[in-house]
Amino acid sequence: MAVIFFNRNIPEECHQKMRDFAAAGDDIRWVAFPPANNSWSVVTKNGAFFNRNIPDECHQKMQELSKGGAKIVCVAFPPQGGNSWSIVNDQGAFFNRNIPDECHQKMQELSKGGAKIVCVAFPPQGGNSWSVVNDQGAFFNRNIPDECHQKMQELSKGGAKIVCVAFPPQGGNSWSVTNDQGAYFNRNIPDEAHMYMGYFSEVYGPVRIVTFYGANDGWSVTSVVTKHETVGDAKGSVAIADVYNNVAARLDGKVVGYACTVGSASIGAFSHGHARTAANAPAKLFLPLTKIPVASVSKVVTTLAAIRVLAKHKIDLDSGIGGHLPSDWQLDPYVASITFRQLLSHRSGIKDYGNNSQDYATLKAFFTQKVDPTKNTKCQGANVVNPANPINLNDKSPCYSNYNFSIFRVLLPWIDGFVDDPGKSPRKTRGRIYQDRADQRFRAGGSIRCRCETSSERTAGQRLCILIPVSWYHERLRLGR
Repeated sequence: MAVIFFNRNIPEECHQKMRDFAAAGDDIRWVAFPPANNSWSVVTKNGAFFNRNIPDECHQKMQELSKGGAKIVCVAFPPQGGNSWSIVNDQGAFFNRNIPDECHQKMQELSKGGAKIVCVAFPPQGGNSWSVVNDQGAFFNRNIPDECHQKMQELSKGGAKIVCVAFPPQGGNSWSVTNDQGAYFNRNIPDEAHMYMGYFSEVYGPVRIVTFYGANDGWSVTSVVTKHETVGDAKGSVAIADVYNNVAARLDGKVVGYACTVGSASIGAFSHGHARTAANAPAKLFLPLTKIPVASVSKVVTTLAAIRVLAKHKIDLDSGIGGHLPSDWQLDPYVASITFRQLLSHRSGIKDYGNNSQDYATLKAFFTQKVDPTKNTKCQGANVVNPANPINLNDKSPCYSNYNFSIFRVLLPWIDGFVDDPGKSPRKTRGRIYQDRADQRFRAGGSIRCRCETSSERTAGQRLCILIPVSWYHERLRLGR
């Protein structure tokens, strides 16, 4: 069964050796890093291994424990370094040097009755702290974070078995736990490592190896390839994994950073590049959880909300907006005749880009102004603010304007049944009502929730209510963060 792996900031030779083994059809089975720089051990499914700058005795014992068809399954190094290590093979044999005595004794106990150790891990604080797991689902922990121990218990329910425990070098309450059913839980590990675990799990198959390299926040994640999701039609199909690879090939090195999702994977399951480069230090990776201004992407979501609300109340897209605004809005007959379809397609005759606050007072003043039928204002760009005679009833050609969509903040609550005293309802309340109404329209499908940003959250003098999909902005697509 093939595997796929991704490494970040580990020694280049280690990365290359993993690629060499994989290219030869010998899948990676374990990766371990002693605390010293450029020291590592890579073990494969077929029993091969390669070590760099590990203790000589450890290397020799790996050779001994690989005789007679036996294969190494786990190598671990306590944080104190030096000649301290643990080696386990698939026949149930193991050898330890300078690890805590209690850990050695527990490995003996957990190896009784034909059980075999599958994972040994040491937190970075050293001393008598360790985790030992066997292939029967049993484990024993000493002086690891309480939450990690509890999560191991949870991930062992229903017959599931822990297969990997790993601790990042920063210590504290930071760890990763994976079981044989593909479930995992991470706490305070590098964001990108968590992202790749989710991406691999959903696109390729369950994660089997997570390990951390002490220098430069390095890490390595390996998954077993069990999934082969495809999409296509009568003309052919394509693997979802290949689509991701093609996206990366097209964009890597050509854009600063991006995130994408394809197929049944979670929204924002994959990302590459930087959100901030070293030119604008500090450099920061672009991740699915990276917050960005969604700007006019929100217009797509607003369109969906509008269509749902109109359909619910049996209002035709080609009907006018007159009658669906507060009673103190006295509309020019032409404005009242603008249809919902025209607003949503930027064909309303509005020629003002709307590069201003778009708050309630501004919207009311704009949509209650008189329209001069003799004027023929052309479509204005973002650099023109508040042009004269901005509504042209003689020209319905496409012209981008924020007014076309901002007005839905007021339209949708009234269409959906909200009634209030126009003189007492503050602008913030109206924005909140729009947020709630749109949220309700989507909540049933579980797809999005809403957020209204006020001037305190944006640049001075601006106020904008936007719809934001949950997984774009709020949810962190992770367990335990």
